[in-house]
Amino acid sequence: MLLSDPVSGPGPVHNLGIHNVADLVHHLPRRHEDRRSFRPITSLVEGERAIVHGTVERIRLVRMRGRRTAVDGRVADDSGSIRVRWWNMPWLVSSLPAGTEVVLYGRVKKGEITQPEYEAVRAEDPLNVGRIVPVYPLTKGVNGPALRRAIHQALTEVVETLTDPLPPSILGERGLPPLADALFSIHFPADRDDLARAKRRLGYDEFFYFQLAVAIQRRHARRQPGVAQKWSATLDQRIRARLPFQLTAAQERTVGEIVADLTKPEPMNRLLQGDVGSGKTAVAVFASLVAVANKTQVAFLAPTEVLARQHLATLQHMLKDSDVGLALLVGSTGAAERRQLLRELKLGVVDLIVGTHALLEPAVEFSRLGLVVVDEQHKFGVEQRARLIRKGVRPDVLVMTATPIPRTLALTAFGDLDGSVIDEMPPGRTPSATLVLRRAQGHRAYKRIREEAAAGRQSYVVFPLVAESEEIDAGAAQEGFAELVAGPLKGLRAGLVTGRTPAVEKTATMDAFRAGEIDVLVGTTVLEVGLDVPNATVMVVESAERFGLSTLHQLRGRVGRGTSPSFCFLLASRLTVEAKDRLLVMEATDDGFRIAEEDLRLRGPGEFFGTRQHGMPEFRVADLVRDHAVLVQAREDAFALLARDGRFERHPDLRAELTRRFVGRIGLYEVG
Repeated sequence: MLLSDPVSGPGPVHNLGIHNVADLVHHLPRRHEDRRSFRPITSLVEGERAIVHGTVERIRLVRMRGRRTAVDGRVADDSGSIRVRWWNMPWLVSSLPAGTEVVLYGRVKKGEITQPEYEAVRAEDPLNVGRIVPVYPLTKGVNGPALRRAIHQALTEVVETLTDPLPPSILGERGLPPLADALFSIHFPADRDDLARAKRRLGYDEFFYFQLAVAIQRRHARRQPGVAQKWSATLDQRIRARLPFQLTAAQERTVGEIVADLTKPEPMNRLLQGDVGSGKTAVAVFASLVAVANKTQVAFLAPTEVLARQHLATLQHMLKDSDVGLALLVGSTGAAERRQLLRELKLGVVDLIVGTHALLEPAVEFSRLGLVVVDEQHKFGVEQRARLIRKGVRPDVLVMTATPIPRTLALTAFGDLDGSVIDEMPPGRTPSATLVLRRAQGHRAYKRIREEAAAGRQSYVVFPLVAESEEIDAGAAQEGFAELVAGPLKGLRAGLVTGRTPAVEKTATMDAFRAGEIDVLVGTTVLEVGLDVPNATVMVVESAERFGLSTLHQLRGRVGRGTSPSFCFLLASRLTVEAKDRLLVMEATDDGFRIAEEDLRLRGPGEFFGTRQHGMPEFRVADLVRDHAVLVQAREDAFALLARDGRFERHPDLRAELTRRFVGRIGLYEVG
């Protein structure tokens, strides 16, 4: 058997992406079950996930109302029995008849196991019981024992022929087992230590090859000729004269890093991180004015029309009476105004354009695009940013985020970017007092809103997105708004904005709030970014347990922008132990980076801000939270190897593996 041999015949296994023997042995388990010694059924604990090994005593189909069915059964071992139930899986009555020996995995609740994973086994089969057993992703027509046997046979026959692409020097320095050993142990570990060694090796591989791809992209980007902007003390003075305040030390450091990039002949690719209110926009404006002074255009991309208009207002204030041509392009821009704007942009009359996704459309053309600024970059996918960048000839790129990115995500999703961090707040910013309350205690929050309104100050109330449908989300917010104005907010001037609010109405409501004509602004997470109202002092978040910590931190950042004390109330509708522990993080700290790390730990990278849109692979073995040290090692090794052997002439197997993993997914320039 060879790794290139096809898996016999088209069939269900192909739905798992298994087409040849190499695919088969790299079809890794999603978890492992320790079936060396099963706990007796009578010792199972309420609420725990348990593995049960027993025999089906009885099983029957129960028809419910409508088309729903339930399969009700009982599984017994030598100690006793337990009820099991599956919903809408009627075929199990014939698949698991009485007398079948089974292994079940599921949570014990109220003395039964509902909807457990199941597997029919034979006691004499050494691959399925009596050991640590791999549990694989399956598909219809493929069962666990059959797939286990196929993988074991393949490994046994090809293990001696497996080549290890990693250089022996790396294996030795990092104490990693050979690839063949790791693959066998990830599928059929001898014990927990053996499994841990296999996971470390294969997790290292995932990090290493991804970081190698990142290193190649960085090298490629830095070899492309760009525009070296000119810089002088005179220009520095002219720009500073436009700023309405003195830069903090952190802003000064960041400006220095960006200016150094702008004056180099290769394009800048920099990620600017800064907590809510730290002054990232001022730094971006500084960079933009450097580009404009050098007769190049700037595209300033924002995720929402609210934020785009906020940036335009900031720029208009800073550039009052200047010759800089400013423009705004958003979805609601009228047809005639849009045609005129596009003509002026193409002719170079517009120096700096702020916009939303409308900037990405094919009709938008620049005369000489020199700098692309992307705000709240996690709201945009890789291809969206690339589409705007391609409108220029290798322009400088500055991406910004007020959602602090944990270190592991910064090294993966944004590993091809240089990083700058504004780790200091401007003077006058004070932390908001944060309080987690049960929904029944919400009167305390609304009492504070009324007190602040009586003192001439303003507040926000935010409702969660309760479904994927904007119509449902808007409806929930509208219903909550109606209850508030008829109850706790009665007599106050209140406004409502949601994702479904027409753009003109939304803009008018936001402008009225900025002007102090509205006491309380109610909405969904459309309020997360783009509002800078120093007079707003209270943020109330309804059903706060539904939000990620980073989003809550963003929402809290809408208040505390003035000199008056500010307050953030997190109202939980279902304050479970897990929800309480999570929300109490918000009470304990206003450090965005600490909150982001906790958010990553609790929600995982795929949920943190939709990391898949960044081109980051789904790591099957490596864990971004647990394995940070391994990630750092893999990154160091990948970058060092590329520096030593940029064409992989001494490592053809490594080049082949890199191409296998990323072909068609990442631009592997000069490889293969």
